[in-house]
Amino acid sequence: MQKKMRESARSMESEMDSDEVAFLKDLLAENNLKGTHVEIGTAAGGTLCAMMRSFGTRKCPKFVVVDPMTYFPDQLDVVRKNLQVHELDSNDVDFRVVKSNEALQKAQSMGESFDFILIDAAHKIRHVMHDLKWAELLNSGGLLCLHDYCDAHKGVVWAVDRFLRKNPHFVVEKLVNRLIVLRKSSSREVRVSTWDSCWAAFWSLWLQWEVSLRKRLYP
Repeated sequence: MQKKMRESARSMESEMDSDEVAFLKDLLAENNLKGTHVEIGTAAGGTLCAMMRSFGTRKCPKFVVVDPMTYFPDQLDVVRKNLQVHELDSNDVDFRVVKSNEALQKAQSMGESFDFILIDAAHKIRHVMHDLKWAELLNSGGLLCLHDYCDAHKGVVWAVDRFLRKNPHFVVEKLVNRLIVLRKSSSREVRVSTWDSCWAAFWSLWLQWEVSLRKRLYP
C-alpha cells in the first residue's frame, strides 16, 4: 500500500505553527550560536529552511538533518526542492538518512558536539526518550528544543518532564504553544539511562492501549 502523502509534502511548509516558527527564528538570530545545529525529524524541510534563513547575511552554521526519509514518498527530494525554493544550497546540509539511534551512535563515535538540537520526530514516548539521548552531545550553554509538547502528545510531555527531573542543569527557557526550549546550563553529565528506556517502553504500551480504547468507545 502506498504511503499517504502528508500535507507538509504538498505545502512544503513547517509543521510548526506561525508563532512557533517566528519564535524559533528569533531565538536562533538572537543567540547566534556558532556550533553545529542538528534537526531530528525534518518532514518537508519547512522548519529547516526557516532556521537557516534566520541568520540572514551572517554565516550560517553547519546544519545536520537526521531522518530516515520515510515520512512520505520522495521525502528527501521534497526537502532538497524546498531548500532550493528558499535559495538555500542543499549541499550545505549534512543529510543523515538513517534512524535516530544509528545516527546517534555514529555521532558519539566521531566525538561530535552541537550547539543546538531540535527534536521533532516520532512522538511515541519510547522514541522521544531515546531522542533525548542526543542531549549528551549538546555543548554547555546550548539549546535543546522539542516540538509538540502538549496534551495531545503525552509521550512528548512525559518524556521531557522525566528528563528535566533527572537533569536539573537543563532549564526551561520558553514554551511557545507546542514548542519547548531548554538551555543546558552546565557541562554536567546528561542522564538518560537504560531504566529510562524501560520506563518509556512500558508507558508506550499503556498509551497505545489508551488510544485504542478511546477509538472503540468514541468511534
